[in-house]
Amino acid sequence: MKNMKKIAVIGAGPYGLMMLDQLIYQHSGTFPIELFIFDPDGPGGAVWSPKQRGTVLMNSVMQHVTLFSDGSPEKGRSTTRGPNLYEWCKSEAFTFIPTQADVDQRLFLKQAEKLQKNDCCERRFYGLYQRWFFQSLKEKLPSTIRLTMVPQKIMDLEMDAHITLFAEETWQVDQVILATGHGQDLPTDEEAELENYARKHQLYYQKPANPATVDLSKIGTKEDVIFRGVGLSFFDYVAMVPEFWGGHFYEEDGRLSYRLSGNEGRMIVGSGGGLPYHPRPVNQKEAGEDAQPQILTKERLDKFKPGDAPIFFDLMKKEAEIVYYQKKLTNLLIDVDAFLQDYVLMDRKEALVKHQVPKEDWLTMQELIEPAKKVSAQDFSSFVVDYLRQSIQVALAGNVDGPVAAAIDTLKEIQFPIHWMLDHQRFSADEIWNELWKSYNKEYGFITVGPPVLRTQQLLALVEAGLIVFLAPEMVIKGENGQFVTYSRQAKEQRYAARRLIEARIPSVSYHRTTNPLILKMKKRGYLAPHVLLTDDGEKETGALLVDENSHQVIDSQGKHSENLYCYGVPTEGIDWLNATTPRPKNNDRIFLVGKRIAASIYQKKS
Repeated sequence: MKNMKKIAVIGAGPYGLMMLDQLIYQHSGTFPIELFIFDPDGPGGAVWSPKQRGTVLMNSVMQHVTLFSDGSPEKGRSTTRGPNLYEWCKSEAFTFIPTQADVDQRLFLKQAEKLQKNDCCERRFYGLYQRWFFQSLKEKLPSTIRLTMVPQKIMDLEMDAHITLFAEETWQVDQVILATGHGQDLPTDEEAELENYARKHQLYYQKPANPATVDLSKIGTKEDVIFRGVGLSFFDYVAMVPEFWGGHFYEEDGRLSYRLSGNEGRMIVGSGGGLPYHPRPVNQKEAGEDAQPQILTKERLDKFKPGDAPIFFDLMKKEAEIVYYQKKLTNLLIDVDAFLQDYVLMDRKEALVKHQVPKEDWLTMQELIEPAKKVSAQDFSSFVVDYLRQSIQVALAGNVDGPVAAAIDTLKEIQFPIHWMLDHQRFSADEIWNELWKSYNKEYGFITVGPPVLRTQQLLALVEAGLIVFLAPEMVIKGENGQFVTYSRQAKEQRYAARRLIEARIPSVSYHRTTNPLILKMKKRGYLAPHVLLTDDGEKETGALLVDENSHQVIDSQGKHSENLYCYGVPTEGIDWLNATTPRPKNNDRIFLVGKRIAASIYQKKS
């Protein structure tokens, strides 16, 4: 086709695939286009490979995972344009899986039969869904669109009249969308020091990485291992390491336990905060039943101005707290509506006292976010065990029936107000840096972005088997006497030594430390710039690369918009909020909105 517009998406993980979908879905059909998507690992990319180990799970339930954006609203409700992961699992999966010659078809077919809508499936199963999604896009293409999957790694890019991409071959295109996802970073000074120490003393040091790609044979047997990090990656190791050691988890009388193999060492666990992430509440909601703001409506949001962030984030927490009280106070002789009205407007304690709410029923989100705030370093390890048991009970109560779980889920789901405040510049640079990224984002991660409850049950089983040592907060790691030594700054006398150290986290989003060869070349050519916040304390780099907040066009080192270059997903985390999450069906997810904006911007330039 003559004068065919050529568009390239670099990266075939979820964001790259969703971007393809938007480019196809929004195309008018009045002019021809050719789409290319580049990834050496094919659809799904490396992170979601169907050939990875099965131990690692998603932390979202199947019915809440989709790659299809919502369609046009019908009768006030969003419609879906294709099956979510669970719907696919019970339909198209049975004809698609037998076509995948490079995977264990019988294993995946058996999983498809057994999985339920509120299960968290293996990550590799989601990888199959992504393969099918790409195939589905290709099979349903209109005659004006061509689509090519190129299993090559783009190493460089040059912009002139056209954009030239350099891989095993060269490709000329008109527009490019970077959807490169998570990558590796250069080590921090501390990480480099530990890595060099390990090399010098023949120790094992695992830098931050996707746990599914880590070679566990190097941790050995009957030796202690230090883990730094207690977030989602740590919980992957909670499942993987005992499996490597040869023990196994078993259930008896409704309780999970761990049977020792005799090959185990201890897992010495710590981090800055010390407490493992709270488990996800058991899901009791259908797709599209997400919590909606009751306080921070559009009318209320419009009244905020820069400087109001402390009030705003306090009301975000009150959004969750009023859901707790709506459920908790149902059977008490209290005028719940009158209480909630006062609770929103008044000091919390004054409202609780005024309406005679029993003290044992009082709750604030801050107490859930900082449960160990008043716990001494000496009592911390025993407190963690109680915390794990209590958090499991909370999660098992369910996100509809359980008042605390419902509050946690509400905080997770109410994301629109923050996106609105960012879009409308209602935060100052200082507030974005200190209130959002340094405070609320960390709190949000701890309380809402945790593992499936099964993983917390497994961690508790390992604790009860004597395999886990928890350090108090403020973990320190040093190289001493040919070993790694770790302790808490709050309890320096309790020191542990080991020959193996695992950084239990994925690489951070870092514009300056990335080792992605394409990004490095683009930086060198001046095509990219870091996102910087001009705070009262000076310039603060968020780690994101700089893009236009609306169109997501890349902005170069001279401050100029790159007309034909865009970025979507993880590399813009710092400008956008929650860019590594899985979009949910039937809720007009922000992730889809950004993809729609990019496609719309590209098609405005069709000439």
